[in-house]
Parts: sequence; C-alpha cells; structure tokens
Amino acid sequence: MNIRYFIAPALAVTLMALASTAALADDPTVDSTPFVVTHSRSEVKAEVRQARHAHQLLAAGELAGSAASNEPAPLLARATVKAEVLAARAHGELLPAGELAVATASQPRRLLAVTTLAAAR
Repeated sequence: MNIRYFIAPALAVTLMALASTAALADDPTVDSTPFVVTHSRSEVKAEVRQARHAHQLLAAGELAGSAASNEPAPLLARATVKAEVLAARAHGELLPAGELAVATASQPRRLLAVTTLAAAR
C-alpha cells in the first residue's frame, strides 16, 4: 500500500487535535476579594422579623420589584371567581398549569380573553 494513505489522515488528525487544544485553554478568573461581614446573625434575624411584621417579605415565587407584589389583590367573592373560571373553561380559554399567556398566530383570542379576565380582577 501507498504510505501517503496513512500519513495524510494521521497528519490531519494531529493538526485538528493541536488546533482544538488552543480553543479549550481558558484562564478562569477567581474573585480573591475577602468577604467582609457587615451584620451579625442576630442583626439579620432582627431585620427579618421587622420586615415580616411590616408585611414587606415576598411570598415564595414572587418577583421582587413587580408592581403586582406591592399592591394587594382586590378581593372577589368566591362565587364570582368560580363563575369566571367556569365561563373561561366553557370557552376553552384556560391555560394548563405552568403555561404563560403568550399570543400565537393560531390562538390570538385566547390571550385577549386571559388578559381581559385578569384585568377584571
């Protein structure tokens, strides 16, 4: 057999291996600034108690800084909410749990109805 059939692929593999090692070489940056404690554990606990007493703590899953979290939700009668949900279910406007109301070309009415229902509350 001709030797060039062995040398050419070996040379190509070697060149690719050398070229790929340069791409993987990275200098990780480590933050070496020392951590300085500004509050003791008891001070932090006292701040949390004060925030809880002033109703400033966010519930699990709420976003900080959202307008809805700062305003109390208007209270509706249970029967009103139940009637709205049953009407939305009848029109096929309910979203499965965990889905966001995102407009698509095939369902523009669905988003409008969901936002209208939310705005009514």
